[in-house]
Formats: sequence, C-alpha cells, structure tokens
Amino acid sequence: MIDVLNISIPFFALIFLGFGAHAIGFIDAAGARTMSRFAFYVTLPPYMFLKVSASEPSSILNWGFVWRYESGTIIMYLTAAAIGYWLFRLKRLESGIFGLNVAYPNYGYMGIPLAILAFGDAAALPMALILFADTIVLLALTSCFVAGNDGGVTESVKRIAVTMVSNPLVLAVMAGLLFSASGLALPKIPQQFGSLLAGAAAPVALFALGATLFGQPVRAAAGEVTAISLLKLIVHPLLVAFFFLAIPGQDPLWIKVAILSSCLPVAANVFMLANHYGAYTGRTASAILVSTVFASTTVPVFLYWLFYGQG
Repeated sequence: MIDVLNISIPFFALIFLGFGAHAIGFIDAAGARTMSRFAFYVTLPPYMFLKVSASEPSSILNWGFVWRYESGTIIMYLTAAAIGYWLFRLKRLESGIFGLNVAYPNYGYMGIPLAILAFGDAAALPMALILFADTIVLLALTSCFVAGNDGGVTESVKRIAVTMVSNPLVLAVMAGLLFSASGLALPKIPQQFGSLLAGAAAPVALFALGATLFGQPVRAAAGEVTAISLLKLIVHPLLVAFFFLAIPGQDPLWIKVAILSSCLPVAANVFMLANHYGAYTGRTASAILVSTVFASTTVPVFLYWLFYGQG
C-alpha cells in the first residue's frame, strides 16, 4: 500500500497545489492557460518523443491491444450518450458530448506521467498507442453526433485529420516511432535539451491542470455530473479490465496501463471540444473538476489493485 501512496499522494498534491495557487491569487486564469499551453505544446511532446523513440517500433503494432481497449471505449461512449439522451433529455449533440466526457480520459496531463511513474519507461509505448487510437475513435464517434449540424461526413473526416495533425502529442508519438525505425541515435545536445524539457512535463502539467480547474461551476446539473464521474472513474475501467482479463493474450504491463488509463478523470480537452461545438460546455467544465477531485480517491484504489491484485 505504501508504494501506491508514494505515487498517488505527490501526484494529486501537485494538482491541488495548482488549484490552491489560483485560489489565493498567486496565478490567474490567463496564467493557468499559459501554463497549460506550455505543458501541452512544449514539455509533454519531447517527453513522449524520448520515451517512444527508445522503444522497438514493431511492438506498437498491437492490434489485439487496440481492439480490446477501443471496444470498451466505444461501448462506454454509446451507453453514456444513450443515458444522456433518454435519462437526462439532452439534445443529440449534447448527448454526444456527454458520451465524450465518459469515454475520454485525461491521459495527456495525467495518464502519461502517472503511467511512467507507476510502471516505468516501458509504459510509454502502450500509452502512445492508446493516445493515437483513442483520438481517432473518439473524434469519429463525436462526429457522428455532429453530422448534419455542420457539413456531414466530409467535414467530419476533415476535422479528424486536422485535429490529428495539430495535436502535438500525436505528432510526438509519430515522430518518435519514425526516429526509432530509422535506427539512428539522437545526438547528445538535442537529447539533453529534450530531457530538460521532459523533466518539467509532469509537474508543470499537473500544476497547470489544478490551476485551470479552479473556478469551474459545480452546482448546476449535479445529477449529470455525478453520473459522468461514476461512469468514467468506475464503470469504464471495469469494462476495459473485463476485455483484457476475460480475453487473455496481452502483456501484463500493457493490461495495467490500459486499466490505469481508463480510470482517469475526464480529459481537459473535452472542454475544448465542447466549446468548439458550442454544446454542453458548462457541465463539461463541472465534470472535469468533480471527476478530478473524486479521482484522488478512486485512482489510488485502482493502482492498489494493479500493483497487488494483478501480480
């Protein structure tokens, strides 16, 4: 248990430190946005590049891993969208964003540093594959709920392509794979430069996440936000665990990374997408805050299970 606490307490303490810094006025909303951009565009990409480029590129072509993980993601998305539509009486686009909240974990700011901290550098490769595959699947699913509102299938495909090539983490993963496949060695100076930036990735990303969460509304739509949090933090990882544990054939480390990724709170990027589509923005912000707070309890529980229940 002490191993889990040694990982989870400092990890979530950085998030709450950022939240408190914003609460006392040490950093304002503009500063929080700047730190978030710095983490997402400057520190996290070299972090992923260095980890992936040191791996064997052929090992990422693990389609068994992809279909198991994405099956759980698709089921969660569609089930949540149906709950939003039938139970909470949301409109079609709103129900799609509701589903996106439930299916989109915060693997950018939280998942990548947490997985590597918990399981070592070998966790970078399955995280990279989840990042790449999930981005395509979730954007495609969301586009189905947007179709008819702004251009149909052609615009949806174009939007997915643009989002993929403009996501610095996806580009870093692709660049890392290409460099690894080339057989070249990274020269000392750029390696050291990248390592310095990568070293700032986890603390800056977590602090920025906490600072960004301060001030988000939590009172409105308590039922919907609670449902999102329960589905995201508990049901999603249990469903992903079912696919991997009931259908053997995957490396134990990759299974642990998949379950850890799926138990993370709602991704901050969901708010950006909700804002882009002009639907469900306020409640998405609330869901990100509430699920992140609850995750400080649920994620250590899943970590304990992954450390001691999975061997």
